[in-house]
Amino acid sequence: MIISFVVICIVAGLETIDIYRIFGTYGERFETVITLLIFPVTPIIYGWIIKDKIGAIIVGTVPIFILLFFGNLFFGNLIYKDGLNISRFLIILVYAVSLATLGGLAGYFSSKREFKYLTISIFFGILWIPVFLSGIN
Repeated sequence: MIISFVVICIVAGLETIDIYRIFGTYGERFETVITLLIFPVTPIIYGWIIKDKIGAIIVGTVPIFILLFFGNLFFGNLIYKDGLNISRFLIILVYAVSLATLGGLAGYFSSKREFKYLTISIFFGILWIPVFLSGIN
């Protein structure tokens, strides 16, 4: 859970400090790359080094689910003046669950510490990126 909290703090911190104001467009690109890579890479590295299956699944699922689902619920555009938008709620739920599933699978397979499972884990990590990009409006 500590690693999951650190991932959330890094991503939320990058969003709040407006790094592109400090470094211009290079800072914005850096922020985008870090945000894109931290979610799929962290469970792969954690699973490979620590060999903890449950921990790797938690590191792959919890941060993205918290940031996407609960972030949109409380700070996003899920709640309108007319009440909760159920269709938007379900879209974000499916999107967050699919990203969390891919991250969890990446962490699980990397925790087995065999090359064949590492390649499967990297595949899930690579697959995570286009799924993430498909949800950006």
